[in-house]
Order: sequence, then C-alpha cells, then structure tokens
Amino acid sequence: KLAVDTIDGPVMVIAGPGTGKTQILSARIGKILLETDTAPQNILCLTFTDAGVVAMRKRLISFMGSDAYKVQVHTFHSFCNMVLQENARYFSKKEMDALSDLERIDVLQKLIDGFENENSLKRFKGEIYYDMHHLSHLFSTIKRENWREETLLEQIDEYTNNIIPETDGFYNKRKKAKGELEFTQKGKDEIERMEKTKDAVRSFKKYQEILKEKNSSDNKVMINWTINLFEENADVLL
Repeated sequence: KLAVDTIDGPVMVIAGPGTGKTQILSARIGKILLETDTAPQNILCLTFTDAGVVAMRKRLISFMGSDAYKVQVHTFHSFCNMVLQENARYFSKKEMDALSDLERIDVLQKLIDGFENENSLKRFKGEIYYDMHHLSHLFSTIKRENWREETLLEQIDEYTNNIIPETDGFYNKRKKAKGELEFTQKGKDEIERMEKTKDAVRSFKKYQEILKEKNSSDNKVMINWTINLFEENADVLL
C-alpha cells in the first residue's frame, strides 16, 4: 500500500516471485492516473520478458479498462528497438536487425576461424569451436556492463602480477621460503587461463566489426545504444 500510494519520486520494492510485484506496479499506475493529470501514454513500464508484458497488460486492463492499451508496456529490448527504429537518422547504419541464435553462432565461428596462429584460443585439431560459449558469455557481459578493453586488460594484469603470487595454492611455499617464487601447476594453469582471457577481450573489437559487416546487432548492444542516444540527444530523451 505504501508503494502504491507513493506516486511522487522513486520507489523500490524487493520481493520474491509470485508475491505480487506486478499487482503493485499496476495499482501504482492506476493511482497515478487517478490522482494526477498524467496521460496513460506518458507512462512507461519495462520488464524482462514477454510473459511479464502480457501479465502487466492484463492487470492494467482489469484496473483501468481500455485506457490500459495506451500505457507503454515493453520488455527492455523491445523498448530499445522501438527507440532506435524511430531515431535511425542518428545512426550511420541501415535498420538494425537483432541477431538470431543461429546468426550469433555464425558470427562467432567466423571470428574463431580468423584467429591468428599465435592466438592462445586458436585450436588446430579437435573441437576448434570449443571456446565459442565462453566468448559469447564474455562479450554479452562486456556489452551489458559497458566495459572498456583497456580497463579489462589492466585488471587481468593486476590479477596475474599481484594477486596470484599472494594467494595460497598458486605457489610452492618451499621455494618461496628461499626467496624464490615458483608457481604450482594450479598457478601455471591460472596464468594460462588469464592469457586466454586477454586474447578473448582483444577479440571483442573484431566481433563488433563482423556484426557491423553483417549490418546486425544483438540485444545487449541495443540497450547501450539507447542509453547513449538519450545521453547525447536531449530531444530524443524528451
């Protein structure tokens, strides 16, 4: 009730699934429309899934009737896609179509095929696309968090140079006692894993280039584009 009645300013409701968060949001929207001069089309609801959109719309209809169809209810990605399509003039790209899962696999395979021989992720036999899933996960995280390549590489170097030598299990204590440092196999494996991670981070730029060649995007970068568009163009944000 407190969340519903507080119609001015930000409100955070933290609760588990099935506890009525959608009900609260719908009731809060109804309260805003009843007690202020806000127009339904000036309210935006964002959720993570299409199922969440449907559930929200149904709740709003039960509260408000036909006015519920005027409220903007979207997933994050459908909202960003709408904004980008309506403001395509700000991009030197054609209309961007989100990648399908099969297209993403094709892009990742093309990326891996193009690795130089000295790349630690290059495999010459066996399952040559073994790291595809790891690359996909890393790239998604880079986009979602809007990380910079230089920052990631600096963090990896700091971990390799400072943290690993100071961590139990990564070095031979007997050698350390003599003033020398010798990594155990566990430490050597970790350093090798970090070198592979650095090569993966460096390959992100090429991944973006392949996407651009295909005139495609994926859901993660759509959100970043929309945020940047709002930050750089006050009229679009308005």
